[in-house]
Amino acid sequence: MLLARHDATEKTMILYDANAPGPNPVVVRLFVHERGGLRFDVQTIDLVGLENRKPAYLRDVNARGEVPALRLDDGRVITEITAICGYFDEVATGGRRLFGGTPEARAEIHMWTRRAYLEIVLPFVTWWRGTEAAEVAYRGHRLLMPEARRSHRLLADQGLNRLDDELEGRRFVAGDEVTMADILLYGFMGSNIATGEIPWLDVPQRPHVAAWLGRMAARASSRKMMASLEARIEN
Repeated sequence: MLLARHDATEKTMILYDANAPGPNPVVVRLFVHERGGLRFDVQTIDLVGLENRKPAYLRDVNARGEVPALRLDDGRVITEITAICGYFDEVATGGRRLFGGTPEARAEIHMWTRRAYLEIVLPFVTWWRGTEAAEVAYRGHRLLMPEARRSHRLLADQGLNRLDDELEGRRFVAGDEVTMADILLYGFMGSNIATGEIPWLDVPQRPHVAAWLGRMAARASSRKMMASLEARIEN
């Protein structure tokens, strides 16, 4: 697919989504479906064909080659999934804020989001990046570390074991309601479980994590997250 040139006079946001269920696009899709009150256009990037590594995307959208990316209506581009979701949370009309409605709630949700990423997501993503499937997917566009797989699985297991203890007595990661912490963690875990890439993430020895996964999977937003967004979002 050819990347459409952006006209800075068009006063509309554009989200660059992917044509594949990669965890990063999945997190933003899950946030969009969960949050509501958002209006923007969507351009689908051929992640499978490495369109995001081509000169046009690197020059016009994101020099780091990452998807998703969000072009604001003034032409500026925001990258990194938590930054994109955070901006959406600020500009959404109506609905419940998923980063928290008070300074205290926002601080706590940021804390849990950071813990989920550092203690669980980053280790199991690094584990996957040491697999042959990752070599095929990246085709030389990322430095992989197959020698680090064992240690990163142990780190991810350690983080999941801790989370299992912390989830006892509450429904979601940061309390009784879904927040960005759940969206980030489930976006990564749910997509990898669904594709069968990392089967050891969901085991019966972690009953509270398993129950949380079940609650997240049952949400309408989660049932939509693996599919690319439509060309126009008005929810």
